[in-house]
Amino acid sequence: MFEPTRFVYAFFAFNMLYEIDWENTLNERIIQKHAYKGITKTKPQIEKLVEFIYENDSQIFEKTLLKIDAKRELFGVISEMEFDKNSNKASHLNYSEKIAQSFKYSAEKFSNGITLDVKDHFCLLEMSYAVRNNLFHGEKKAHKMKEQGHRNRLFHYGNIILATNESFFEVMKEHHNYRRMERWEVQDNM
Repeated sequence: MFEPTRFVYAFFAFNMLYEIDWENTLNERIIQKHAYKGITKTKPQIEKLVEFIYENDSQIFEKTLLKIDAKRELFGVISEMEFDKNSNKASHLNYSEKIAQSFKYSAEKFSNGITLDVKDHFCLLEMSYAVRNNLFHGEKKAHKMKEQGHRNRLFHYGNIILATNESFFEVMKEHHNYRRMERWEVQDNM
């Protein structure tokens, strides 16, 4: 099986979420993409999604990530990561830091039980996006994904994306009258 499958599918869903301007979509009651508002680059779109989540519930991401990573293993797993061309770029939010540095700082906060803020959430996602770029356009080769260290880190990057996706849907359910399908509804349709 292709090792990054879980991460890739989580990212497909994430990609669809961050491309939409949710504030305007909810106000206008029709899908509004950021591109229509002049925001065409990915990182500002991700930043807007994270802001939308935090404006509605500043605790939901960390609570959701804890459901997936209850032992707070994130920092321990990623602390041995190697820097590469994509993770050595300047962070979108803090140009004086590299993406990997900002990521490690936020991951360490999470693993030490320190409350994450909107910037931390973005830094975790920014690194996950750099990993995505490496898989599809960069330096990571398929055989590297078989190495245990890469597999473990990819699992945690996937957790960050999955927790973000889940946080978004919880915000929509709790604050915007979105009705989520129940398990039995999905099973009945299969």
